[in-house]
Amino acid sequence: MGASDAQRQKVAGLPCLVCGAERGVDPAHVAPRSLGGCDHPDCVAALCRRCHRAYDTGRLDLLPHLEPRWRAELAHALGHLGLIGLLECVTAERWRPDTRGPRDQRARPLTDA
Repeated sequence: MGASDAQRQKVAGLPCLVCGAERGVDPAHVAPRSLGGCDHPDCVAALCRRCHRAYDTGRLDLLPHLEPRWRAELAHALGHLGLIGLLECVTAERWRPDTRGPRDQRARPLTDA
């Protein structure tokens, strides 16, 4: 299922937020439809086809490119995915709660030792 008309209108004329490409830019679901993404315009960001494919296949950390300009899209995706789900989706990393004790209860990537 593709993007809605409102989502297409939102990104029309915008460059890719990652590489700046101005051609072949599509609405990319920050919260994928398979994980509950919807037709609302805040569910998408502007990505060229190359960056969109990299994001969809988990090869692109989108977080540095979304913050702060695309904060509404992050907030919208948070409602669909929850905090850990959002972090896993946009950073392409698995996250787990930090269980080292009460002094530091932050989540961290599984790649941290």
